[in-house]
Amino acid sequence: MSTAQGAGRAPDQRAVGAGLLEVEDVQSYYGLAHVLQGVSLTVQPGELVALLGRNGAGKTTTVKSIMGLVTVRGGHIRCEGRDFVGLPAESVARFGVGYVPEDRRMFPGLTVRENFRLAVLGSRTPKGEQQSALRRALDVFPQLEPHLDRVASRLSGGQQQMVAVGRALICGRKLLLVDEVTQGLAPNIAAEMGRTLRRVADEGHGVLLVEQNSQMALELADRVYVIDQGVIVHSGDAARLREDPTWMAQYLQL
Repeated sequence: MSTAQGAGRAPDQRAVGAGLLEVEDVQSYYGLAHVLQGVSLTVQPGELVALLGRNGAGKTTTVKSIMGLVTVRGGHIRCEGRDFVGLPAESVARFGVGYVPEDRRMFPGLTVRENFRLAVLGSRTPKGEQQSALRRALDVFPQLEPHLDRVASRLSGGQQQMVAVGRALICGRKLLLVDEVTQGLAPNIAAEMGRTLRRVADEGHGVLLVEQNSQMALELADRVYVIDQGVIVHSGDAARLREDPTWMAQYLQL
């Protein structure tokens, strides 16, 4: 594996092998297909980490493995030291991990408020904290407040993506797993969504971002991992990698 070394935003938070999320030598399968073949990565509190790669390289499988949605037959996935391997997705969510799937998955026929309400109930937020959990999403996306009683699936693509991220924030008190958040969005809306995720990380969340827009991801991220055919093939500090774009032609479809 080729690795670029460099100083991040907060070097004291970058120690590999300790912190919020530790994925270690993970082996994941779809049936008999061995998709992830020893993936390892880390995310620290207050850090945005980008996972890049070609279509079909294993990016989505990585976040689904962390979330408990794919069969993991080897390795470890730890959040604050607790191993998630073998746990169902609802247990992972209740531990404080939020997931934004690439297709948004608005609940059919439900309003924005009801989408958020389901996230509150699914995370088993104590009754006395439920209003503040809803407020957490609206503080990040105040433009959704006038639309709380509209059917979420009838909103614009950008607004639906805000609902998806806001819903994940309600569950994700510690860590967000974000899959292709800018897909299908106008460039200005995609850029604003990226800035929002950067602010979320700066406020203390860990964010693992899967993103096809590698240039945008490199601008947002503290660190970057590149996956190819289920293996991490390149990693390093995002600022250093921006200075040497030759690796993109080798590992990404540009």
